This record gives sequence, C-alpha cells and structure tokens, in this order.
Amino acid sequence: MGELTIIGNHISPFVRKVLATCEIKGLAYRIDSIVPFFGGDRFAALSPLRRIPVLIDGDVVVNDSSVICEYLEEKWPQPAILPADPATRARSRFLDEYADSRMSDVMLWKIFGRAAVAPAIFGVPRDLDAIQNTMVSEFPLVMDQLEAWAPASDFVCGAAVSVADLSVVGHFVNLRWARASFDAARWPRTSAWVARVEAQTPLGRLNAIGEKLLRVPPTGHRPVLQSLGVAICEETMGVEAPVRGPMTVI
Repeated sequence: MGELTIIGNHISPFVRKVLATCEIKGLAYRIDSIVPFFGGDRFAALSPLRRIPVLIDGDVVVNDSSVICEYLEEKWPQPAILPADPATRARSRFLDEYADSRMSDVMLWKIFGRAAVAPAIFGVPRDLDAIQNTMVSEFPLVMDQLEAWAPASDFVCGAAVSVADLSVVGHFVNLRWARASFDAARWPRTSAWVARVEAQTPLGRLNAIGEKLLRVPPTGHRPVLQSLGVAICEETMGVEAPVRGPMTVI
C-alpha cells in the first residue's frame, strides 16, 4: 500500500475527520497543509470547488470529506468507521451530513469564520454583533438537537466510534478557537459526548496540532508540522496570496 496524500490543514474540521479516519484505520498519510484560500491552480484543478480535504491515492483523486471517508471505508473496511447494520449506518451518515451542513453553517462559518477566518485571511473586522446574534438565535437550536441525539455513554452509534462522532465533535474545537462556549449544565449529554470523543479518538491530538497552526500565517504551516513530526508533502500546492473560490470551505 502506498502512502496517501491529503490536501488540507488541521484547522479544518473536515480535514481532521479524514485524518482521524486514516489514523483509526492505521493508514499512513502525508499532508499538504494549505488553507483553501491559498490554493493555486494545481489545487483548483484537483478541487473544482476549491474545498478541502482532497485525497490522492495513487491515480485516484477523491473530493469531499464524507466521500473520502466512505472511500477509505470501502477500500480498508477494518477497523470500521461506519456501523454494519444498515439502519444504524444510515443514522451515522445522516449525523455526518447534519454536521457538514447545519453545524458547519452555524458554528464554522457564522461563528468561527467571522471570529477567525475573515480577520486573519481577508483583514475583515470581527463582526461581534453578528456572532452574538448567531449564538443567541441559532446556536441553541443546534445544541438542543445534538442533546437529543447525544449518547449516554460510548459513542453515538454504539460501542465503536463512527464517522458521525468525528464529524459532529470536530466542530467544537473551532467553537473554542472562536472564544465561544456553551453551557455544559444545559447540554450535559453533548458536553460529555464531546469530551469522550476528543479523549478516546485521534481528534484530541489533531485538534492540538490545529491550535498550533492557528498561531502562524497559512504560509508558515510546513515548518510547524515538521517540528511536530507530521509527515508533509515535499511540494505544496499553496500560493502566497489568498484566492477567493466559488464555494470554499475550510
């Protein structure tokens, strides 16, 4: 088996979902740590929507974090990150979609994006009023839904972690990076679920790497990752100045 290449960076919950899946399955990978806004023409040719992550497996190029995880599951089925039972597997896929769509819209873009991405990448002032409005009007609805789904113990689909756990819980560190928090007493099951997944899967360590990358400009990721012993690509598809794409998601 050759080494996999993943284009994307540890700040993205979508990338961390794929990296965690690789690590759970024991798959070696190297990473081209780029923020999609800093992807050049070669990146755009591989990812027409200018989204990360992108997986390269030999001659195969796969886009979209959920599609990548299913590709990895089908090619290397053990250890599994999707339940065997069809109904439970469908539930895992739906929770993954909920995280990629609704949670992403509220927590990644309307909170983290306004607090961190817009100022750091495009020099746009933090829209604190808009962030606060989201925290009051939309965020509690997401949390109430997650509280209804959160398991009392173990993981959301049983004793084994699934892609749903990685996808949902991956958003919470971005919330913390935006200096936003939630009331653990109001949503105790969700709080405990997040803590379990971060402690018992590769997400906790991957989150820590992402936090270190947040402290440097996007073009400075490579030396940080090298210092941490993360395997990186010899060449990068990144460029020096940001490029706006049609549907870029970090």
